[in-house]
Amino acid sequence: MLTPSIFLLLVIAAKTLVLGGCMLPISAGAIGTALLFSCYNISLSRNPDEIETLFNATLMGFALMETFIFTSFIICYMVYLT
Repeated sequence: MLTPSIFLLLVIAAKTLVLGGCMLPISAGAIGTALLFSCYNISLSRNPDEIETLFNATLMGFALMETFIFTSFIICYMVYLT
């Protein structure tokens, strides 16, 4: 039988694991941002005439990654409060 103190320890352990898992999209976003802008620089050096199109596509990709990272922050905050 679980006593209340053991149950609370299990809840804290589960919250810690979920918060650790929510940090994975943040690290993936950092790697993705580096890849995105490095590929932008490579493609810009190969085709400088398309600067406007490449820059717009790069910013849209960055905004998409940023959305996933902020969603991860929101999930972390909700798990932490409940």
